[in-house]
Amino acid sequence: MSHPSSHVSCCASLRQTLLQGWQQTFPLHASPFRQMAARSGATPRELLSLCQELHRNGALQAIQPCWGEGLRRERWRFAFEPTDEATLVAALAALPGCFRIERAEPQTGLATVWAEIEALDDDTLVRQLQRLPSAPAARLRLPSASASAQALPCDDPEMAGHLEEGLLLCSRPFAQCSKQLGCSESRLLAKLHAWRRGGQLAGLALKPPPTRVPQPGLLALWRDAEPKAESLARLQAHSGVDRVVSSPCTPAWPWRLSLVLRAAPQLALDQLREIVAHAGLTMPDTSVRLLIDQPRDQALLFRTAA
Repeated sequence: MSHPSSHVSCCASLRQTLLQGWQQTFPLHASPFRQMAARSGATPRELLSLCQELHRNGALQAIQPCWGEGLRRERWRFAFEPTDEATLVAALAALPGCFRIERAEPQTGLATVWAEIEALDDDTLVRQLQRLPSAPAARLRLPSASASAQALPCDDPEMAGHLEEGLLLCSRPFAQCSKQLGCSESRLLAKLHAWRRGGQLAGLALKPPPTRVPQPGLLALWRDAEPKAESLARLQAHSGVDRVVSSPCTPAWPWRLSLVLRAAPQLALDQLREIVAHAGLTMPDTSVRLLIDQPRDQALLFRTAA
C-alpha cells in the first residue's frame, strides 16, 4: 500500500537536507551517493535525481573542494577609489580569486570599493590585479595559517584545477573526474585522502551557491587605535561582527584597526556603539554603510585563467 503523504514529506525533508548542504563532508568514496543515501533515508537513485534537479535549477552547485589551512596561499584586502564603480565591481567579480566585494556609500576621502582576494602566490595575484580597470589605493596582506611556513604548496595543480571545475553529479563522480585526468579512480581518491590528512583539503562540499542578494553592513575604521588582545577578542566574538583587521599603519594601509559589521542599516550605528563600548574602545574615526557581495563562496586558486 502506498503512502503518498509520507513520500512527499520524505522528499521535502531530503530537499531541505540538500539545500543545507554537505559542508565539507561529501564522502570521499567511489560511490558517495550510496553512503549519503544511507544517512538520509532515501535511495541512491532518489538522492542523485534530486541533486541533479536542484543543480539544473541553480539551487545546488557541483561538488566542490574546500581547501584547508594546510594549503599554502595568500589572502589580501584591497581598497579602491574607482572612477567607474560598476565596471570595477564587475571586473572584481570575474577574478577567480575574488570572493568578497564591499560597496561603500560615497564619503569624501574614503574608498568606495573594498575587496578580498586569495591567490597561491604573488605572481598569480599580480596577474589578476592587472585585469582590473583601476589599481588598488590601499592593500594589506591578511594574516592566515595557510600562509605560514607549515602550510605546503599543492603537489598536483592539474588535479586541483579539475576539482575546482566541479565534479559531475553522477553515481561515480570520482571515476568521471579520473577519466578526464587520465588516471585511475583509486589514485584520485588516494590523493584526496592524502590532502585531507595533510590539512590541504578540508573536504568536498555539495551545497547551494552563495546568495546573489547583497547583504547590508557597516565598515568602521580607526587610524590610531591600539587595541589590546582582550578588546580584539571581544570584537571577534560578537555574532554580528564579520571582519576584524588589526595591523600596523603603513603607507599601503593607513588604518590601525578596521571592522565590518553585518547589520540592517537602521540598526548598524547603534550596534556599533554597543560593540565598541563592550570592547573598551572609542568610536571609530570613520564609519560607512556597505553592501556586501559574494561572487563565489571561496576563491578559485587553480583556475586563474577563468
